[in-house]
Amino acid sequence: MTIRIAAYLLVFWLMQVTAQIFFKWGSMSTTRWIWGFLIGNLFGFSSIWLLMLVYKAMNPNIALGIATGGAFLLSQIAIVLAFKSKVAPVQWVGIIAILIGMVALAVGTQAADKASSEKPTTINYSDGAQ
Repeated sequence: MTIRIAAYLLVFWLMQVTAQIFFKWGSMSTTRWIWGFLIGNLFGFSSIWLLMLVYKAMNPNIALGIATGGAFLLSQIAIVLAFKSKVAPVQWVGIIAILIGMVALAVGTQAADKASSEKPTTINYSDGAQ
């Protein structure tokens, strides 16, 4: 993963966290509902552009797992801190499991890249038959 892709992911995560904070904030009062919805969607919708850039640079299933997993984890932590939400111990176990899954995806990427570089990617048929 390059520094550029890491920067795309970081900004994507920050925009997703911001969207979730505004969604929660807007849901707390009928007078803030529309503003929370609009501002949350401004950040959430526009962050997808960054996700598409990450898709362009890496395997899409790995990009999706890392991007949305990180956004989910950081959003959970931000909501806990900003709104004093309570998280049960078993929920922390779930959060840690997702983090482990993200690490497994990232490590699996390196292993898959290494394996694919050791195997030929095309078959050359000298007689033109397939």
